[in-house]
Amino acid sequence: MGRSSALSRLTLGAMFVTTVIGIAYVPALQAQSAGRWLEVRRLSGNVTTQVGSSRAARIGDRLSAAGHGLTTGRLSSANFTVDTGIGSLAVAQNTQMIVRQLATLSDGSRVTILDVPRGQVRIQARSFTHTNSRLELHTPSGVAAVRGTDFGIAVDEAGKTSVATLEGQVEVSAQSITVPVDAGEVSIIRPGEPPTSTRTLDRELDIQWQTQERRAHRLHISGRIDAANTLFLGAEELAVSRSGYFEGVVPLANRNRSVVFTVRNPLGESRTHRIRLWQLPDLDRNGSD
Repeated sequence: MGRSSALSRLTLGAMFVTTVIGIAYVPALQAQSAGRWLEVRRLSGNVTTQVGSSRAARIGDRLSAAGHGLTTGRLSSANFTVDTGIGSLAVAQNTQMIVRQLATLSDGSRVTILDVPRGQVRIQARSFTHTNSRLELHTPSGVAAVRGTDFGIAVDEAGKTSVATLEGQVEVSAQSITVPVDAGEVSIIRPGEPPTSTRTLDRELDIQWQTQERRAHRLHISGRIDAANTLFLGAEELAVSRSGYFEGVVPLANRNRSVVFTVRNPLGESRTHRIRLWQLPDLDRNGSD
């Protein structure tokens, strides 16, 4: 059995549901997109841009219109700067980012709205000098809006969005409810639900293991992480319940001496956890049930 099919047992069956969030455009101000762009400054691995057609990304590529986008592959990443120098974006592996709006309003304010259907993005933005300027990231479950801060979002395969703030404040909105996320805090938005109350952002990135059992060519695992974080086996995202619980069976090859798991928070901070197989007895070989 292949790894992908075996790991399907980790899936909790949550369906991806897109929540439509209204954008608060300012109707009295005319928007112009000319001269606005996001520019690729650094690349690693397999990254493609969608600007008319899809092709391998290059340093200096610009996303400058609605519908332009970028996709990072497995173990790949990209870094952007925003045209006016208001900030930068770090896009992690397996992430899709699409421009929804890049506009300069008639009063000189600038509006930057990006869609992130999946993956993880870290944003560092300076304080805006114009009261009508705004930067928003839209996900399948809600909106994160800032006016100058250091924050990150993570969107899992079920559409759950975690928003964490390192500096400043972010406002997260869904289902007509807005929650401010201050420095050192995190909030979770699930499709069809309002944002959760904020709590302290986990930066320890620990795994509370409950099961580590080796049985022939399979590793049976279960445990718990902070529910706002994301768990990976190698580069593959694993399903985690609302409480942070996970379980599954990992197929093992004869050459495997260890299995590596990674916990990542919405800021993109990560910690690896290694299970050394040679330290685990084979329960089937020992005649255990």
